[in-house]
Amino acid sequence: MSDREALLSNDNPRMSYYSDFTFMSDVRIILMGKTGTGKSSTGNTILGQEVFHVEASPEQVTSTSSKQITRQGGRVISVIDMPGFCGSLTKDEMKTQIDQCVDLSVPGPHVFLLVISLGARYTAEEVNAVKQIQENFGEDAVHYTIVLFTHADQLRRKTLQQYVGESQHLRKLTNTCGGRYHAFNNEDMTNRTQVTELMNMIDKMVVKNGGSNYTNKMFEDAQRKIKMEEMKRKAIDVALKVGSAVGTGTAIAGCVIEALPLVVIGAGAAVGLGLKIAVDTVIQNREERN
Repeated sequence: MSDREALLSNDNPRMSYYSDFTFMSDVRIILMGKTGTGKSSTGNTILGQEVFHVEASPEQVTSTSSKQITRQGGRVISVIDMPGFCGSLTKDEMKTQIDQCVDLSVPGPHVFLLVISLGARYTAEEVNAVKQIQENFGEDAVHYTIVLFTHADQLRRKTLQQYVGESQHLRKLTNTCGGRYHAFNNEDMTNRTQVTELMNMIDKMVVKNGGSNYTNKMFEDAQRKIKMEEMKRKAIDVALKVGSAVGTGTAIAGCVIEALPLVVIGAGAAVGLGLKIAVDTVIQNREERN
């Protein structure tokens, strides 16, 4: 059995899995989630000091990505606080913040902490949180994601496992993230046990991922896929508007106009499926040429 396997097989909850585990000299963390879930407070708890701005407000407090660093246990911990998914930022502004967030975490984060509040009702926005992560960072991102519940004091006599088990949506969410979830009480920053347990969970996840972090290449691949999908949607929308001509329609892909054969029904109505296939072919040809 290797040293790593031996560490992972330690079932004693009173012992740290990685008390002597120094393969990661630094840990890079990105906080994400819905506005108002306590991302900034979570960052402060992890770092053990009030460095991220926190205030009670009906409006989004964090409007730009920011990074704070501390040294704990002989290694550097970097926390990047990202604006909330459902805040006041436009789609383009959020895209800019996502790019900045990735730049701040170069060469890439070890973990995305999806922050959800136990003090609020679980809604469709939280259900779609993982989908938003996958859409922005790619399918591989879930392998680097841990669900972090805030307001742990709201559990009262329940365990976190019981709370999650009562919701089909929460079970699905946590299962999608490899069953990785944890809870913080950010009102008790002096409770460092909750932070140690989170760091152990992160270490264990990184080992499972082969010791690697989420990479810039994964992000670039995800962004390339997003651009392709947007190009397809725009091309199809434009083509459907001009595709009523009998026999031949015109599809516009980007700034290039190309003639496409269309299947016609009645008085020149284009069949959507055939048009989509034709547009896909045009876009694929453009990608191959580039």
